[in-house]
Amino acid sequence: MAVDKNLFLYDLAFASIMKNEGHYFKEWLDYHLLAGVDHFYIYDNDSSDNTKEVLQPYIEAGIVTYAFLSGKKHQYTAYNDAVQKYRYSCRYMAFIDADEFVFPQNNKSIVEVTDEILLPLPNAGGLVMNWQFYGPNGQEKADYTRGVLERFTSRSPKDSKGNEAVKNIVNPRCIDYIDDPHVMKYFLGRYRINEQGKIVTTWENKPVMHDKIILNHYHLKSREEFYKKRSNGDVAYGDITYDIKKHFDDSIKNADKEVFDDGILKYRENRIMTLIPDGGGVRCA
Repeated sequence: MAVDKNLFLYDLAFASIMKNEGHYFKEWLDYHLLAGVDHFYIYDNDSSDNTKEVLQPYIEAGIVTYAFLSGKKHQYTAYNDAVQKYRYSCRYMAFIDADEFVFPQNNKSIVEVTDEILLPLPNAGGLVMNWQFYGPNGQEKADYTRGVLERFTSRSPKDSKGNEAVKNIVNPRCIDYIDDPHVMKYFLGRYRINEQGKIVTTWENKPVMHDKIILNHYHLKSREEFYKKRSNGDVAYGDITYDIKKHFDDSIKNADKEVFDDGILKYRENRIMTLIPDGGGVRCA
């Protein structure tokens, strides 16, 4: 279902709060442009790296709306601001982090898959997507010469703990407020729907569903990158209080059970060939 430009500026927009994600922004933006995202509302939470420089071409092209947000624990501030300001600008809004990539399980766009699931359901307020965790592939050091999707191709088995958690693509006009990135508060009579069309009432969707649309979660990356990111604090909870090394080591204890899966690279290549037959890549201007 194509967007009616007389009603909405965008079919699908992402709202995201980021801190020091300059190394990853271009890959994340370009991938999601290929996947059908029209616009990004980016809240920069006190970044001290080259985030603004990387974003500038996208800002100038009208692809990114940029806001600088200073202080700690501002994830919900940003999300609620996006809903209040832009709920009538986009038909769908998703709340996605820089280490998350939405992955439709076919060559369709994110909006096409979302429409197929939600449009037949008049009480649907949004779609939940199960996580799919990717590990560090044994990498200790950061390699910024290659993208995240190429470097990390081993994921946990489908039913592993953690994959039950979800993120959301929503009709922002159905959202009352947000106090959890996994569970939005909908107006009365609207519900969160999984890919099978069933209502989901918690921050988890069980059993894990990866048949139509997945959220690839590159939570760890290399050890060096994980340590660096955690030392920056957390946009939702502020300063990190847990043992960073122990958290990383605990997360890779079952690395021998991980499964090789480069499906998202194949999806990206198919989208390039579909949208840009000459292979010219995504251009932000």
